[in-house]
Order: sequence, then structure tokens, then C-alpha cells
Amino acid sequence: MNRYLMREAEVAPRTGSGKIEGLPGWYFVLVGLLVASNDLSLQFSDRYSWVVYLPLALVAVHLTLWFTLLNRRRKYLRAVWRSKQALALVAVLFALRLGLQFGLAKLTDDAAPLHSYTHLVLGLAMLVVTTAGAWFDQWLILRVVNRDA
Repeated sequence: MNRYLMREAEVAPRTGSGKIEGLPGWYFVLVGLLVASNDLSLQFSDRYSWVVYLPLALVAVHLTLWFTLLNRRRKYLRAVWRSKQALALVAVLFALRLGLQFGLAKLTDDAAPLHSYTHLVLGLAMLVVTTAGAWFDQWLILRVVNRDA
């Protein structure tokens, strides 16, 4: 086991059987919503004025959970998000975002009705990919760390 995983194993909460307990699934959905919130607010801000505050509200919810419910797992969260896999996930999300944006821009030049849904498509794609990628990153790390337990 490498040094990073050893450090992570030291800070993570353990179950009664000695296995390291992962983050709850809803946390990854919240992270996905946080990533998608800017596009979703841009898509619907002309119809609903309150949607402009969606990213700020999600940041507030995230910080509140960070300092209350997820307080025990804060060190573990930091370890997970500083992993090489998490950095790779960020790079993939960035590249996916740029690719989708350029691809949809090219596509919407040919099909004008799609132009009005660009931010919705981007937001939903980022929501799904971020949630699945972050969950998979945790699953991969826990699989390696819990193999010996």
C-alpha cells in the first residue's frame, strides 16, 4: 500500500469490522449539483429570477454540511479530494466541459433550436459525470484500502 493510502487509512472513520467507511452517496450528488449549478442557473435565469442564487445556495449547503454532518469525515474528504485520481477527475471534467461546449456550439450552428438548451445539456452532463466520477474515485480507493481489512 502506498504512502497516500496509508495516510488516508489513518484519518478515515472505520466500521466495527475494521473496514473504512466511505462518504454517503448523497454527498456526491451534492458535489455534482454544485458543479452543474452555474449552467443550470444560466439556463433558467431569464424565466426564474431566483435561480441566479442557486450556486450560492448550494455553496452554503455544502459548507453547512462540511462543518456539521461531515465534520468527523473532514480529514478523509480532504484526503480523497487530494488524491491523484481526484486530480485526474478534475482534468477529465475540465476537458469534457470544453469538448461539450465546443461540440454543442458547432452543433447549434447547424440546428438553431438546440442553442437554447446548451446550458441545460452542459449542466446535466456535468452533474452525471461529476457524481459518477467522484463516487467511482471513492470506490476505487476504498477497494484498495479495505482489501486487507
